[in-house]
Amino acid sequence: MEIDQKILKYLRGEEFTNSLVVNLERSKYEVRSREEVITEIIKGKDVIHIGCSDHIPVIREKMAVNKWLHKLITDNSRTCIGVDIDKESIEFVTRELGFNNVICGNIITDDLNELSAREWDYAVFGEIIEHLDNPVEFLKIFREKYGKNVKRFIITVPNIYNKKNLKNLLRYREEINSDHRFWFTPYTVAKVLVSAGFMPEKISFANLISLGKMELVIRKLKKISGMKISYPYYYFSSLIATGNMN
Repeated sequence: MEIDQKILKYLRGEEFTNSLVVNLERSKYEVRSREEVITEIIKGKDVIHIGCSDHIPVIREKMAVNKWLHKLITDNSRTCIGVDIDKESIEFVTRELGFNNVICGNIITDDLNELSAREWDYAVFGEIIEHLDNPVEFLKIFREKYGKNVKRFIITVPNIYNKKNLKNLLRYREEINSDHRFWFTPYTVAKVLVSAGFMPEKISFANLISLGKMELVIRKLKKISGMKISYPYYYFSSLIATGNMN
């Protein structure tokens, strides 16, 4: 989804309606993970990775299958600095895993010279803002403190418009990470970004949901026949927003 001038007027609050229709793309998307998309974008770039760590058992699990995002960003970027508020996790990452490009800090309350002392190509917020009580305020303060040092951003969030959530809806239940405060649509994540002073340009989709038995059979047949495998947006669980910091 491209952020055009028509949608931008609503995102900025210049126009209002209580029944805005946002037409999502009918095109299909290749099967890609958010890690693949992010590492492709930041390849050879200078990157700040916000919320770079994770719960220690999760880090071990992701490292075992080469899915830990901070390692992937470190391996593919030109330079990278990771920031996380979890002291225990940062100590584990430095002591046990040998990463020296991480710091423990709060980007809202702390003045982090490692971020403000130079220019960066990208700030990456991977699956962060859905955990925050006030994502607009968080992003706004980050931009005010470090926006002049950072050119562009990548932000990933859960996509509520996916088939798995529809199935749960029809079964009268909700399945969610218990620490999440928000679900997002392409429009609402763009609204949060614009409200924080960011300038989103594109919303894309990643992380294929688990397929049913028949869908897996169809996918296998397509592979055997050499057909291109792609899916509409509602087969993906993550939204990826990219754009300019200013």
